[in-house]
Amino acid sequence: MATEVPVDDYPARDRHQIQTFILAAVILVTALSAVILTVTTALWFDQFGFLHFPIGFYLLAQGLLVFIVAMVFWFIRLQERLDLARGESGELG
Repeated sequence: MATEVPVDDYPARDRHQIQTFILAAVILVTALSAVILTVTTALWFDQFGFLHFPIGFYLLAQGLLVFIVAMVFWFIRLQERLDLARGESGELG
């Protein structure tokens, strides 16, 4: 019975997949945390105003959407850097 751990043929690919997974997890946790925080504190924020609207309403209607879109663009930018770093190293296997 063999007890050896199989040697992976593509360590760069595995490293890239792990980095991509960590990046996606961080972005999702950040976005979900922002949603939960905004929803739970919306009533407290409603006592303040911005452009004649309660801030809680504004954050839920506009601010949160803008934040999530910005997070998507930031994720794409960082993912592109990861992909380019892997492609420049010559390890595309």
